[in-house]
Amino acid sequence: MEERENAIVSAAFRLAATRPWSEVKLADVAAEAGLSLADLAGVIGGKADILQLYGRQLDAKMLTSLETDPVSGSAHDRVFDILMRRLELMDGDKAAIRSIVATPASSLPDYARLAGSMMQSQDWVMSAAGIEDTGLRGAMKTTGLALVYVRTLKVWASDDDAGLARTMAQLDRSLRDGADWIKRLETPMTLATALSSLARGFMKARRGPPSHESGQPGSATPPPSRPETPASETTTP
Repeated sequence: MEERENAIVSAAFRLAATRPWSEVKLADVAAEAGLSLADLAGVIGGKADILQLYGRQLDAKMLTSLETDPVSGSAHDRVFDILMRRLELMDGDKAAIRSIVATPASSLPDYARLAGSMMQSQDWVMSAAGIEDTGLRGAMKTTGLALVYVRTLKVWASDDDAGLARTMAQLDRSLRDGADWIKRLETPMTLATALSSLARGFMKARRGPPSHESGQPGSATPPPSRPETPASETTTP
């Protein structure tokens, strides 16, 4: 399966490098990859799946490269270096990505799949940078980083300078703006979490302790008391 996935992604990107992504048809991809349409359908459900496959491959390459060449410095520096590493890994596919970036998702389901794939990739970036988070704050950081990446990707796609000066300036500025945005939201997020906990506690108190049906284990209903026997009816064995 992995061999076919690689063949499909490579075929699609070769075609995208020579024509608009909107003009790359699934039949073309199948022919370029040396597969039948039936074989292609057994691996992907549409063009959005091709981009998801590419994203997962890129994540794996990025994380593998960090094992031998880790990043260091502040959180800003680590994220900056990891995202630049990801862009550098795409250098050979730049013509295809330029075509893909210029073509918006064709349907809401495709948009949802690609957005989900983008968020997963940014979760890996945050994990690799040591800033992984959870809850509302984690969701905000992932969303913000995805927006930073998309903006930077669009600049990178048109940045033909060998030093990628425009790309690096865009990424640095966007990361700093994003960090400031998260800081401004910290107090409202903390307040929202506290109010949510308070509301849950209030509702729990209003419901009171859980009731038990009579006769069930843990029932608070005492067993009936045994009537006392009058002294005149007492017998001696």
